[in-house]
Amino acid sequence: MGRGAGSSTEFQDHRGYTPGDDVRKLDWRAYARNDQLMIKRYREEVRPTVEILVDASRSMASEPGKAQLALDMAALLTRSSLRMGWRARPWVLDDAPRSVPLESLLHEGVDSMSRRPLLDALGAMSSRTSAGAMVVLISDFLSPHEAESLVSSLARRAGAVALLQVLGPWEAAPPVGGSFELIDAEGGERIQVNLDADAVAKYSLRLQRLSDALADQARRAGGSFGRVVAQGDLAQSCLSLGEQGWLVAG
Repeated sequence: MGRGAGSSTEFQDHRGYTPGDDVRKLDWRAYARNDQLMIKRYREEVRPTVEILVDASRSMASEPGKAQLALDMAALLTRSSLRMGWRARPWVLDDAPRSVPLESLLHEGVDSMSRRPLLDALGAMSSRTSAGAMVVLISDFLSPHEAESLVSSLARRAGAVALLQVLGPWEAAPPVGGSFELIDAEGGERIQVNLDADAVAKYSLRLQRLSDALADQARRAGGSFGRVVAQGDLAQSCLSLGEQGWLVAG
């Protein structure tokens, strides 16, 4: 449903009758109550629009299969939306965010080489998405920005915002034991870490807090949050999202 007046069956409000109005929309009960001719107005029906945003930052290519799963999910959501009769547009959030036709997206893939911070890319998208659309953001969300900052710019124009976090197996559950050199995929900074049980526990706690914050912001924006790990096939990822309530079988 849109926010304006239209021809659906959902009542919105009344307005005074003016000559030329469709007399079939007169509210005779209101006339009996107050002796005034009133026209019933109904909610506008709009064709749903889905904007599907795929993060193309370097971190999305940090583990094998991660960027491909993000692409597969974008294609799945686009095709499902089109089959429902909705408008659907995939977007690639690289150095210059761009709308990409589905076939081009599938043929060319996503070159996850952008160094542009996700928050900046979302800021550039805030005026490009259709007003009232469902906006789906697919990313690992492994950035220094707060969840509220990432979602708020998109939520201003969107009817709802859904978030899908795609992680690599190592990101989702790093192994305990051993010393590693971690490299920031986007900034290039390096750090030596010893992944003992305490370090892994602290990392897991921070990751869970991030997921909880993203889920909270998605609910506030009228949508939902889901997380998948790039292991197994697409069907397994869809089953996992179904268990989380992020996808619903039609």
